[in-house]
Amino acid sequence: MIIWYFLFYFSLNIIIFASPGDNHYLYRACLNHCKQINCSTSLGLRDFQDKQTFFEYIFQWSCQDECSYECMWKTVDNMQSNGQPVVQFHGKWPFTRFLGIQEPASTLFSILNLLSNYIFGYKVLRHHLKYGVYPLYSMWMIFCFIAMNAWIWSTIFHTRDKPLTEIFDYIGAISLIFSQFACCIIRVSYRTKYIRLAKFVTLFLLMFFIYHAYYLLFIHMDYGYNMTINVIVGVLNVICWLLWSIINFISGKIYVWRCAVSVVLAMIFAALELVDFAPIAWIIDAHSLWHFCTIFLPILWYRFIIDDSRYLLRYIY
Repeated sequence: MIIWYFLFYFSLNIIIFASPGDNHYLYRACLNHCKQINCSTSLGLRDFQDKQTFFEYIFQWSCQDECSYECMWKTVDNMQSNGQPVVQFHGKWPFTRFLGIQEPASTLFSILNLLSNYIFGYKVLRHHLKYGVYPLYSMWMIFCFIAMNAWIWSTIFHTRDKPLTEIFDYIGAISLIFSQFACCIIRVSYRTKYIRLAKFVTLFLLMFFIYHAYYLLFIHMDYGYNMTINVIVGVLNVICWLLWSIINFISGKIYVWRCAVSVVLAMIFAALELVDFAPIAWIIDAHSLWHFCTIFLPILWYRFIIDDSRYLLRYIY
């Protein structure tokens, strides 16, 4: 399991740091020429603004961005006509934008993940559980809001890749990992003599997350450091939930199978990142397929939360 996570870590670093298309001679020549003709004079900028669509304006496609997009596709066409493999540009595969949206498939699937967490998470929890009656209700509602926030930022980032949207996407993703791990610590220690220690560890995780977010936002967007933290906390989170599920399943709590299955499926789906490939029809890549697969996980996960809350209410109180 740990080996798998480190493979995942290195694959992402390859995606982030290695972009052969950026240095392709045709791309560089085209980009320099385009910027000189269209972006360096008032006449060229005025012509660019006249041709720009409403959605491209709303999503802040600048003249330089437009040059990069057009030259990317000219380079891709040249590569394909010469029988060369298509490569990434600026850490991303070439995608056909739609209504100004940079990655249409990942954006759509991020929205569906948001809706999935809202419908099968927030609405279902509110319907089946009650505040002040069911144990850990507030904790799970907070987790649900954190999950929805993460998918909101994923939607924004895939709609338009900007330095700030990228950082908030990473912060949203790691907040989800941190919060799920914190929930595991609290749940495992609930109604035991270790609950105070669990609360202290949770407070430490919160403080560390705040520092981590501050570091990425205001000090340095360090991809390697961010991914290392993701890997460490992610591994601990998976181990914690799986061990707890196995122990409780053996002891007769059959309902915990949903927890174990959702965690295992999340790992399997994330493995799509390891089979990275150029987008199908320049729309669907491995990353977007990963987002598609995770749409269905909240159904299992929040059903487990409801069953577990009912168990705590029935057998502990």
